[in-house]
Amino acid sequence: MIFTKKDKKNNEADNLLANFPSGSRYAESYRTLRTNLFFSMMENEIKSIVVTSSVQGEGKTNTAINLAHTIAQTDRRVLLMDCDLRRPHMTSLFSFKNDFGLTGLITETLGTRLTKGSLDKFSVEDLIQLTKLQKRTCCLSLENEKTLVDVLFEKGRMVDIYWKNRPDSKKLANTLIRENLLTEKEADLALGHQKKSVQRLGSILYSMGFVSEKDISKALSVHTIEAVKTISSMEHGSFVFSGISSDEIKQTINNKIDFGRLYSEFTSTRHDSYISRSIESAIKPTDTENLFLLPSGAVPPNPSELLGSSRTEFLLEYLKNRFDFIILDTPPVMPVTDALIMAPRTDGTLFVIKSGHTDRKIVHEMIAQYKKANQPILGAVLNRVDMQKEGYYRYYKKYYSSYYGK
Repeated sequence: MIFTKKDKKNNEADNLLANFPSGSRYAESYRTLRTNLFFSMMENEIKSIVVTSSVQGEGKTNTAINLAHTIAQTDRRVLLMDCDLRRPHMTSLFSFKNDFGLTGLITETLGTRLTKGSLDKFSVEDLIQLTKLQKRTCCLSLENEKTLVDVLFEKGRMVDIYWKNRPDSKKLANTLIRENLLTEKEADLALGHQKKSVQRLGSILYSMGFVSEKDISKALSVHTIEAVKTISSMEHGSFVFSGISSDEIKQTINNKIDFGRLYSEFTSTRHDSYISRSIESAIKPTDTENLFLLPSGAVPPNPSELLGSSRTEFLLEYLKNRFDFIILDTPPVMPVTDALIMAPRTDGTLFVIKSGHTDRKIVHEMIAQYKKANQPILGAVLNRVDMQKEGYYRYYKKYYSSYYGK
């Protein structure tokens, strides 16, 4: 692990485990912390935690890095996330440039607002996810040499898929005729009416009394699955976004279909997609095996809003599928709400308290905030304890000498 040493008088990098032998008391204390952490929630596997403190200068960032170091030594892939977007100290301890990271992914990558382009650069999965995160109401037209599909969104939610050049044998009227639910004469009447209106054929068939709502919904469900399969297999072609009002996408018949969930069942995350490529490029491997860092990136004007956004939630869920364990270093609890914002998205919070430094009233207030928000507290680390006071030194000297030798 490489660290930048800018301040020799107060160099926190000197306190990182990379600078200590594995048999030292210091290293053993963090292995004990690791063990206690995993034993704290044996019934539910811990995969992500927030590390924070009540006020500045208690050593939370140092603790987060050292804990990550010990967990990575157990063959787990560990990610450190510098979520202190106000004073990104963790990133400064590593020798990486802090030019692109968490804030860039949230504002630039996941905030990319597209109008048109190629499916070679942006996958269908990218387009659907970006539309969802940006809560757009629009029509996404997808086209290649074989397929032409419109996907409708209302405030980011996928509400309909219209396969415009669906093969004749798979069209709704022919499907219903084949299943003896519609006559050819009724189909001709409904299709003639459709040419004069903006309504979908299913709504027209139901309103004219030709087919029951139950039969229409069943047939449309099959059509939806076919359309979802079609767009999920599109890897080449072009796309265009166009505006559409909420009134235009309202349908008489409610298919009660969760289009987004259905689409997710027929697709898997592509690691060559625009979103995946951008996330992977922001993650930095360290010199410690299995340990990675996601830098904070540029300091934004609105840290709390960024961390509380659905884009950050999506990003964290993506990373949970990529790593075995994630540690989020956040600002202290008392000055700002960032730690409490991220806490519900993890398995719990670890407090770091500097011995002889922090007022007990402040610690109690920090705990009260978590209890009020009903957020789990995994435990607390009493940091920088004076081992020569209150018998600590004599006890630990005897313990470690007997176990490791003098």
